[in-house]
Amino acid sequence: MYLLVSFDLPRDTKLERRIASKYRLRLIELGFSMKQFSLYERYVSNVQKKDKILEILKQEIPDTGSITLYILPDEVNSNQITILGKEVKLAVNKEPKLIFI
Repeated sequence: MYLLVSFDLPRDTKLERRIASKYRLRLIELGFSMKQFSLYERYVSNVQKKDKILEILKQEIPDTGSITLYILPDEVNSNQITILGKEVKLAVNKEPKLIFI
């Protein structure tokens, strides 16, 4: 499953920009990758990892702004289409599988 974090944090003052930047960096530390400037995703392999990350996000939420978390099954994320300019790319974001022989 994938976790998709969307956020809208104020950036009017120097302090607000610093808080927003720290939040973005924290998402990266937690294993998220940036899809767009305020949209980050991360693959999680099981419910326990998902719950642990959710608890961390709840504890570290900034005081202002809004944050939305989507929990997407693999099927939804593996069928996403990314449109870049005049080109259309099929983005395949599957977690690598480990095969034992």
